[in-house]
Amino acid sequence: MTDMEIIDAHTHVLRSEEHGREAFGYFLSRNPRSGHPAEPVAYGTVDELRLMMGRNAVSRANILMFTWSGQYWRDGQYTLPDGGPQRAAAAEELRRRIVERIRDNNAWAAQTVSRHPELTYFCGVDAVLMDEQTMLTEVQTRIADGASGVKIVPRDMRIRGDDPRLRPLFDWCMSQGVPVLTESSGHKGAFGQPAGFEKALADFPRLTLVFAHCGHNPVFGEGADAEVVELARRYDNVCADLSLRLLEVADGKVTAEQMAAHIRRIGVDRVLYGSNYVLAELLQQVEGAGCPQLARTESQLRAFLELPLADEEKAAVAAGNFRRITGG
Repeated sequence: MTDMEIIDAHTHVLRSEEHGREAFGYFLSRNPRSGHPAEPVAYGTVDELRLMMGRNAVSRANILMFTWSGQYWRDGQYTLPDGGPQRAAAAEELRRRIVERIRDNNAWAAQTVSRHPELTYFCGVDAVLMDEQTMLTEVQTRIADGASGVKIVPRDMRIRGDDPRLRPLFDWCMSQGVPVLTESSGHKGAFGQPAGFEKALADFPRLTLVFAHCGHNPVFGEGADAEVVELARRYDNVCADLSLRLLEVADGKVTAEQMAAHIRRIGVDRVLYGSNYVLAELLQQVEGAGCPQLARTESQLRAFLELPLADEEKAAVAAGNFRRITGG
């Protein structure tokens, strides 16, 4: 689409087609009973990601490793014995197995990027199911073997940004200059509300914290979106990515001028291009289920390239800012 260097800072890649089916049917609850097709439009495999990159001149893609560990944990409670020591022992075994799945997914990502130099990854952790030592050991191990940052999902963990279990992670990442990318949301009662991170940012002011989806408020520019703007104004290392938000431009819900202005409010040096592939494809509404495999991801990139930003501003968002915060 362009000669400009483009790094997709926000992608989700699944280990196999079966893993893609799990993301679609289990994590997102898409199935024929809800009016969705039995098979997803895309599986999110490495080969599909590389196809997307080749078709759209995306030079690098960053994989955010997300194991829906909280969902595994909550659903797994239904399988436990009714009570007593047996239930406690079974719960501990379930927790251990889920933590091992998180670590296994991170190891897979490390192996994948070692084979594909055009890919990078942020390792995933769960501050609820992992104790402090396990979480920090996992992060230290993965950063040492090539991870570029850390990914957290408050919605899945069901904790807010000021939860004390996140403090050791923030402290270590700040001390090492490792960026943390968090899911964010402006829906009522959302755990990923950006304002919930204010105390952590006050206590760890040099932490590089990237808010996925620029806050993701239901009404563009208000609520969580405005909170990201304010936090970026107050803390030098607060950033945001455009994943999912460019769909609002592509779908005509937000004008290109409005999106460009919002990027400038956050700070052109703070915003990263991201698509949320493959989830952007899997989150299609029922009426869009017949779209081509990469339709939603590609529409976001077209919307970005058409934003009324200066060339140097686009270059910063497209790749420069990601390279700066990851040191790559």
